[in-house]
Amino acid sequence: MVQSTRQPSFWPVGSSEMAERIRRHDWAATALGPIAGWPPYLRTATDICLASPLPMAILWGERRIEIYNDAYRAIAQDRHPAILGRPMLGNWPEMQGWIGPILDRLFASGEAARLENRAVCLKDAAGHLQERRFDFTFSAIRDRYGRVAGALHTVAETTTRSRAERRLRELLDRTGLSPDFRALFQAAPAPLLLLAPPDFHILEANDALLRSDGRHREQLLGRTVFDILAAAHAGEDIERQLHESFTRVLASRMPDSMPMAMRQGSDGRAPTWWKIINTPVLGPHGEVALVIHRAEDITELVRLRSAADAQAELDHDQQALMASLRGTSATAAATHPGSGASRQLAATLDSIPDYVYAFDRQHRFTYVNHAMRDLFGLPAGQLLGKTFLELGYPTELARRLDGHIAHIFATGETVEDELFFTGPGGVRAYFQFVWGPVRTEDGGITQVVGVSRDTSDRRRMEERLRQGEARQSFLLQLGDQVRGLTDAARAVSTISTLLGRHLGAGRCGYGEVDPSGEYFLVERDWTDGAMPSLAGRVRLSDFGPQVLAHYRAGQTVVIEDTLEDARTQGAGRAYAEAGSIRAGVGVPLYKDGRFVAAFYVHQMRPRHWTDEEVALIGDVAERTWSVVARTRAERALRESARRYRALFDAVDEGFCLVEKTRAPAEAPSDYRYLATNPAFVRHTGIGGVVGRTMREVFPEASSFWYDTFDNVVASGEACRFEHGLLTHGRVFDVFVSRLEDGSRRRLAVIFNDVTERKRHEQHQRLLLNELNHRVKNTLVTVQSMAAQSFRHGVDPEQARQQFEGRLMALSRAHDILTREHWGGASLETVVQEAIAPWRDQHRDRLHAQGPAVWLPPRHALAFAMVLHELCTNAVKYGALSNDSGQVNIDWTVNDLLHLRWTESGGPPVRPPSGRGFGSRLIERGLRHEIGGQVDLRFAPGGVVCTIEAPLGEPGHPVHFA
Repeated sequence: MVQSTRQPSFWPVGSSEMAERIRRHDWAATALGPIAGWPPYLRTATDICLASPLPMAILWGERRIEIYNDAYRAIAQDRHPAILGRPMLGNWPEMQGWIGPILDRLFASGEAARLENRAVCLKDAAGHLQERRFDFTFSAIRDRYGRVAGALHTVAETTTRSRAERRLRELLDRTGLSPDFRALFQAAPAPLLLLAPPDFHILEANDALLRSDGRHREQLLGRTVFDILAAAHAGEDIERQLHESFTRVLASRMPDSMPMAMRQGSDGRAPTWWKIINTPVLGPHGEVALVIHRAEDITELVRLRSAADAQAELDHDQQALMASLRGTSATAAATHPGSGASRQLAATLDSIPDYVYAFDRQHRFTYVNHAMRDLFGLPAGQLLGKTFLELGYPTELARRLDGHIAHIFATGETVEDELFFTGPGGVRAYFQFVWGPVRTEDGGITQVVGVSRDTSDRRRMEERLRQGEARQSFLLQLGDQVRGLTDAARAVSTISTLLGRHLGAGRCGYGEVDPSGEYFLVERDWTDGAMPSLAGRVRLSDFGPQVLAHYRAGQTVVIEDTLEDARTQGAGRAYAEAGSIRAGVGVPLYKDGRFVAAFYVHQMRPRHWTDEEVALIGDVAERTWSVVARTRAERALRESARRYRALFDAVDEGFCLVEKTRAPAEAPSDYRYLATNPAFVRHTGIGGVVGRTMREVFPEASSFWYDTFDNVVASGEACRFEHGLLTHGRVFDVFVSRLEDGSRRRLAVIFNDVTERKRHEQHQRLLLNELNHRVKNTLVTVQSMAAQSFRHGVDPEQARQQFEGRLMALSRAHDILTREHWGGASLETVVQEAIAPWRDQHRDRLHAQGPAVWLPPRHALAFAMVLHELCTNAVKYGALSNDSGQVNIDWTVNDLLHLRWTESGGPPVRPPSGRGFGSRLIERGLRHEIGGQVDLRFAPGGVVCTIEAPLGEPGHPVHFA
């Protein structure tokens, strides 16, 4: 039985808290999905993040999921570990307003950002707001296609540094030191710290100290110098000496030197030696305001002083060991164990990890050290006196080693070799060895002594490096082959062919899981000609519930022999029908928390899959998913773009895409045109605007446009409005919405020219207002006419005729105005229509003349009614009541309209004893309706009516036709 599923439970590598938390986190419940499905570039970024000594976080995907390292815990404080795997803006709501736009720009364009000493108010563990200061950087993490997939976020708290700098400024001001002091302090070649008594906090560290110490300024400022010593494991003695030195400086106000101090190395590093001098900086009253702490590394001097002695001792030890091995004979340790020299030599050789042994002229082992005995798993008594063949060495290997021993005895030369060896204890490893002669005093060779070292780790690293180079070379070739492909099926076929041939597999392919999660759909795969294709619809559960469970858990399934793997038991028929599968690797692909696809490699014979092969298949699986997603997205984009362009060009509405330009906060906002359709030109009359800004194209546009667009950009809420461009004399109906493309700066604008509609609406409102006014006036006029026509004492028939005549006159005036859309009427037309009922009967006796004059609607109605009454009176009583009378109507215009009605040749006129309705209508109607003046005279020769009236409505000029 082969347990061959390679679970990703040991990534990320490391024993740090955050590495362990990332391994144990339920990523399947997040937008990232199971950790097994993470792309290689996210894994690489995570490794870099965890290895960084600086606080660092990864913000991944559209939701900015946060992954961070151990150093970041000091920033997170009580929010740790709850923020792991959650959206960054939700973790830090206090910073959403300004970090959100930075991340939007980074994800949209890859634009990196750096913010220095930013003040942020955060809640402490007690819930109180505290101002803390930070340096932030945000840089893009790109996928293999160059798209921004995430952000690498580094943060360094500068609160203590800011406080230290503020205190330093105060002290420098108090001591009267010029700004040049700080510049000289920084430029000093010796490592310096600037300390503030009495607690000796570090206010500044110069560049030389930072270089020698290896820490960042932020890691030092604000801390006491004693904290730094404790972190460096300097020991209590140096801390005591430092306290005593500071005490002497404060008391004497003079520089003080400390004895040479040793600082223990960390992580196996050698200790370092330091010379420390503390120098006071006095304040205006002679007090010690600052202390310059100089710590100079003199390790090299110490090493040079003892180098000769150390080298001489090392040479003596090496020579003594070689003398023991070659001169005393290694076998003495086994032959004469009681002697002191032999015990010392044996103890020395048993303490080293290398394998030490010796042979006699019969090629028998005469000595083996402790490491050799462990290698064989046998006591010395079962090894000594045995040859290679007697110890079970393979014949060819024993012959090769015996040849080396014979050569050394014959020539006295040293032999070096490396071989792969499987010991009797089952240990399989590579060994590098050096064998040489052991000579007597007369130069004769009595034995061969050998030293071997296990080089398996080095060989494995070399092999991994070779495989890694081959893997990268294959992936580069794969990328070149699929880069220009635009069809998903062809891309999958190309990838499967390349990988199948590279691995020498029987079948290789990619398939997608249907929405039910029960079936695996393969469109096309590659085979070696012996295995059949798996193309079609395959039930996943047929291959065993344990295998399916691994897939659904996001675990790569590695099977070396289906007949021996416990997970495939009971599913033999499915493996046989699927092409006699005996070995295979399946990589599930999880996207957005769902099992969506898998990449498979199959073999018709058992096969041991190396870790490098499994890793390569995993990389290819991820790349296949990316290529398929890219080609499908590009195809959909092409189709969408084609449909969009057709619709874009066909619609009557104007359309444009604009993007808010980046400008300083004090500058007015502006928008750049990214695209327009043909209707844009038709509606605006302006073309060639793409690439230009609104302020360039429409410099006269009011601030309303920019304020409205800014509100849509800021809020994301679409807006519809009507507004005009005054200089163009146009009014537009506009709909604006923000594009949710990650930039949050782009707007889609659809607009229509509604100028004519607005004009029609205005005209319609004018007509309605005029109609309402006219109807009321007409009703009043009709009511008055009816009351006067049918007054008491008047013959009913006569009253009826008078009323009908007046209604007809009113109707004819309305007809004139209706023909002119109630925009007014010419005076000549009004006169001709008023005298029309009597023109045929008195053709040569009615005369009208005057210049062309355009009357407003109200004037036209008033003149029509007045002329009707004058005609009626002339027919009944005046010039038109006989056969010879004449009526002349003439008018002139200067500032006022002057119209004169003159009757002649009729019966003698006698002034009426009273004023009837007609006379009152003539005199009062014009004065009331249009502000005119009427002079009605009943002269003996005929009636004369003179009218003076203004022509314009209030606020409107006189209009001459």
